[in-house]
Amino acid sequence: MSSTQDYPAQTSPRSWLANILIILAGAGLIYWSFRLLQTRLTSVISRDAIINGVLIELKAPAAGEVSKLAVETGEVATKDKVLLALKNERVSQLEVQEITSRINEQKAEIERAKAQLSRQLALVKILEIDHQNQSNLQVREAKQSVAQVQSDLQAAQARYQLAQVNYKRTAFLTNEGALPKAELDTVKLEMQESKAEINRLNARLEAARAEEKAALVGLSLDRSSSNYDPKIRLQELLLDIADQQKIIQTLQQTVKDAQAELAQAQADMQRQQTVEVKTPTTGVIWRLNTQKGQFVEEGDTLGNVVDCGRRWVDVYVEERALRSLQPGTPATIELYGSKSQVFQGKVSLVRSGLGRLAVGEDVAIPLTPNLPRDSQVRVELAPDTDKGEPNLFCYVGYTARVSFQVK
Repeated sequence: MSSTQDYPAQTSPRSWLANILIILAGAGLIYWSFRLLQTRLTSVISRDAIINGVLIELKAPAAGEVSKLAVETGEVATKDKVLLALKNERVSQLEVQEITSRINEQKAEIERAKAQLSRQLALVKILEIDHQNQSNLQVREAKQSVAQVQSDLQAAQARYQLAQVNYKRTAFLTNEGALPKAELDTVKLEMQESKAEINRLNARLEAARAEEKAALVGLSLDRSSSNYDPKIRLQELLLDIADQQKIIQTLQQTVKDAQAELAQAQADMQRQQTVEVKTPTTGVIWRLNTQKGQFVEEGDTLGNVVDCGRRWVDVYVEERALRSLQPGTPATIELYGSKSQVFQGKVSLVRSGLGRLAVGEDVAIPLTPNLPRDSQVRVELAPDTDKGEPNLFCYVGYTARVSFQVK
């Protein structure tokens, strides 16, 4: 029977490399824990952040057609650079046509007024002839009336003389007893009637001579003038002519003013035929809302320019982190869209209560239990912050991770 010899269990020694790795892993874990604790104590990490900037709206200074487009979206535009040109010849031409049409209408009205004035002047000549003829007829009639009365007066005087002779003869015969006294009374009455007729004719002669004098100066004593009287019509027509001449003068002055307005409009059309739209500041073309050949109205939005010199970062952090943040706190911005871009900045303002305050209200809206308690912090970028390539639009709109170095 053979005997067995007991040997102790053999264990392979652990590799020195494994020991080193374990030691290094432990040291790394300790360092990572230290850094994590240090980060929690000395920094605040944002929940969300976005690079923001100022957008300048480009407005059309006048209505017109886009005749020139010198830039495209994403291009750099220096201050006072011509972005596009507007031809407002269409609008100016409409204005010129409107003034020209108005002048033509006024000239036609002047021609009508002149034609009416010519007719009135021709009528004046006719009325002057009628008036002269009427005056001559009145003078002739008055003279004939005077002559007729004078003739009647001479006949009456002859009858009176005959009546006186008959009266004397009858009186003699009556005194001699040859005729009765009644015959003498009859002859005496005839003589008195002849005398009365002479007096009446003398009065008519004076009246006829007065009418003759009136006719010589264009007056009428025995009847009133009417609108059918050439003299009255002539006076009225002369007044109408004076009014018509004033109307023509006014129209001519209106045409003269309109012609001056037309000349000014034509000069403006030549001078303002092309209106240039320039960049108000140096920046990048953010958006163009127009294209060549498009007609735009005055005040239409042509596009936007982002001012790369005025950028900031809107950061959203937990409200409880605000105790560690104040204006001037340094911040590090790491862009998500470009890992290699890291910017530096400082806190410029802190605004809390987002989503819980209503603008214009005096009290806060009651807090909803699940409402995120975030606050907005604005970080101003350092003046020398990289603006990137133009097609990156100065990183405006990029999201980022922002770390604040706090004490």
